[in-house]
Formats: sequence, C-alpha cells, structure tokens
Amino acid sequence: MTDDMIARLRPARLDEMADEGYRRRRSADLARAFATPRTPLPTRRFSMPRRRPLLLITGTAVAGLAAAVIAVPSLTSGGGAPGHAVNTVVAGPTLLDARTILLSAAESAAREPATTGRYWYTLDRTTQRVDRIAVKPGSGKSPKVQKLPFTASVSTSQESWTARSAEDRTRTITGIDFKTAFDSPADETKWKDMGSPALYGGTGRPQVNNYDMPMKFIIGQQQVSMAELAKLPTTEAGLDKELRRRYQADVNDPKNPLQGTYLEYVWGTAQDLLAGPVSPGTRAALYRVLADQPGLTLAGTVTDPFGRSGMAIEMTTKGNSEGESFRLIVDPGTGRLLAYQAFGDGSTPLLTEAYKSMGWTNSLDARP
Repeated sequence: MTDDMIARLRPARLDEMADEGYRRRRSADLARAFATPRTPLPTRRFSMPRRRPLLLITGTAVAGLAAAVIAVPSLTSGGGAPGHAVNTVVAGPTLLDARTILLSAAESAAREPATTGRYWYTLDRTTQRVDRIAVKPGSGKSPKVQKLPFTASVSTSQESWTARSAEDRTRTITGIDFKTAFDSPADETKWKDMGSPALYGGTGRPQVNNYDMPMKFIIGQQQVSMAELAKLPTTEAGLDKELRRRYQADVNDPKNPLQGTYLEYVWGTAQDLLAGPVSPGTRAALYRVLADQPGLTLAGTVTDPFGRSGMAIEMTTKGNSEGESFRLIVDPGTGRLLAYQAFGDGSTPLLTEAYKSMGWTNSLDARP
C-alpha cells in the first residue's frame, strides 16, 4: 500500500529534492533516524485538544453551549499502548522521512493556480473522544466535571463560507450528520443507565448561522484578517522571518507571554492555515518552514475519516511521565492538508478534524 501510495503521489523533482536534502543534512538525518531513544521536546501540558479556530468574531466569542450538560474532551485516550509512530518509511531505494514528505507537499502546493473569490469555503468533520461531562449546577455556581463510567466519540460536520470582504455576510452550517459512537455495547448501556445525558454542546441538528461582521483567523496568539493572510510571504525565508517576528512578540507579551517552542508555534500555524485562505505560495512556504523544524517524525501511510490515504507527520511532546502526539495528515501529491489529530498516551486520537473540501467560491451555498 505504501509503495502504491508513493508511486501515485510522487510529484516532479521528488528524487531531486530528496538527494539535495540528504546532501545537506545526511549526517544529522542518519543520526536522527538511528538514535534510540530520541531526545524529547520541551514539555507542553496537554490540557485540551487544540482545535483550528476557523472563525473568530472580533470582540465576540461564538458559542453554542447552552445545554445543561456539556461534553468535555477526554483527557485519556483509553485506546491502546503508546508507540504508534515510526521514524521512517522505506519505499524501494528511497528513504522517506517527515522532511522529504513535507518538501514534496510544498512542491505540489506551489504548482496550484492562484485563485480567489468572495468566500473561502470549507467542509470539515470533527470527531472528539468524551469520557467526562461538565454538569451545570444552580445559578452562581461553577460547573463540576463528572467522570463518566463509559467512553464515547461524538462526530459532527460543518460547512463554512468565510467572506473575503467585510461588506459580505459569512455563513456556517453546523451540526451536520451528528453521530455518537460508543466503544462497546456495554458503554452504551451504561450511558442509557445514566439517563442518556447529552454528550454534545449543540443541538445535534443542522443549524444555519449568518454573521454580518468581519471574521478573524489566528497566528499564534494574534487575530489576523483575511486581507492580512493574503499578504503573508510566499518564500520560505520570508515566511520564516515573519513567523519568528510574530513568535517573539507573543513570547514577550507582558500580559500573556507565550509558552512553548518555535517548533510548536510553526506546527500550530500550519494546523490553522494549511486549510485556510492563504495563497499557494504561502502554503508551500509554510510546508518548507515546517520541514526545517527538528523533532518531526513520519508515522507512515494512514487513512483519514473520509477514507483518503495520506502521510502522517507527527510531533510528540513528553514530560512528567506523560506523552502527547499531534499529527498532520497530508497528501503529498496535491499539497492538501487532509486532517489534524491529537493523541494522549494511547493510539486512539482524542480529537480528529478532517477537511473534506476547501476552496474559493463566489456565492453563499456554492461549493468548489
């Protein structure tokens, strides 16, 4: 399956890119491939899976958590043993690693035509593990977290038409195809015995939402407009310089100094923007900046929730006897981000966000 995947997705200049990369980095790459154990990255506590903040309304948080019982993402995966990643994948004579796959995706992204439109459209599906709920008490009291005697996953899809101009209306359709899946029939029985409490913060039914105000995206801790995204550099050196400037500004923020490494900053930016309204050049540059960061591994060929095959790039943080892993599943042949996943200490993801479709359209409800 891996051989077929590589043969089908191999873009032009992949071998040339690999040769060039290994000439410049052969010693470091070999040392990284054969070093056991790997040096852990600095610790970043995994308090809640990070979700791509696609739409942020200026000065207002969009929330639909009006239910009396609100789902809280599971903090323990309960799904097997750690060690679900491998460092390299061998396909024929070419040794593939995370860097090579990311550079391949960059090459593919750079070949995409630069287009635009009135709205940036996305269709994504989120699956979240739930093993506890926040029970809303009486007035004036803080919610209490209740550990559940079962584990389940809730999934829902969302369509978004994000307006490029502040003069246009933005629209989302949330709660599409809502589903709850229990780990076992016994888990479902325990849920029913509790009175079938709601495990989802919304209505569980499709809902159309219209917004007559500019939408914001996120880079690090700062909100940015779609116009600012369009002006991001399209070269690796230029984008790296811009991201480092923003990173230092967040680290030096006197009110809320950013914690974490530059690798984690670039990773979060890639997670947020690779499925966003950036130019093909910026998307390619972002892949290249990410490829130059140390500590990423290739978890091999995986299948996303929509059944598409992609290559999983993984970042792992360890510390305090805990380990968390984060994956970007990319299609090197198209340069598209297929999905983002967050893991706890097991092999079952706590959070998966898969992007089925994205692109520019010129009218609400039109799809690319």
